[in-house]
Amino acid sequence: MPILHRYNKRNVYYVFTEIRGKVIAFQLTHDGERKLKSAGIFPGKTFGRALLLDLYRSGDAYTYGKGLERLGEEIEPRQLEFDFAKDPEPESLFPLCGICSSPDDLHLVEIKGQTHYASLLCGDCRANQRASIDTSIPLTLMTRNMLMQLLEMKHIEKKDSSVSNYQSLLDAEFKSSWDALKKKKTTKQEKLFKTERNI
Repeated sequence: MPILHRYNKRNVYYVFTEIRGKVIAFQLTHDGERKLKSAGIFPGKTFGRALLLDLYRSGDAYTYGKGLERLGEEIEPRQLEFDFAKDPEPESLFPLCGICSSPDDLHLVEIKGQTHYASLLCGDCRANQRASIDTSIPLTLMTRNMLMQLLEMKHIEKKDSSVSNYQSLLDAEFKSSWDALKKKKTTKQEKLFKTERNI
């Protein structure tokens, strides 16, 4: 499970988690720190991967290439002791680069070359594929509707697994939101009917 930490010399927070066997350090914005604190999560505490994903999607948790090896002297050695065992939420929740599986600085890109398709690419892979990229949108800006409109507008029929997995995640979040809304409306209607019967 992700673990919240605070830098040694600064009052700034970051999160360690493991994705595909690699330890990833996510930096937090002040809003991200505030959201975790309001949820009762403080340095040294683990929390659900889905919450980290929400922070990532809102732009409140980011990597942008600042991985574990670049944190250097800003962390204490004891912070390198991890306990990622028995994480109930799959690491497949996180969107990853379609080429190298990095979560760093992801964009949804349209690739135009021998084949025309959509992919999620990190900054390094975008630089390597620069000649083939036609459209590139930061993933934090990508909504379910925007993704569907982009695929339709640009006539993109083929998606690699990184985009398909991300689209499934967006669809699941959309369904969950609608289910919660339907449940809320059903509860209100039942109370209304009971009131009418009592009249």
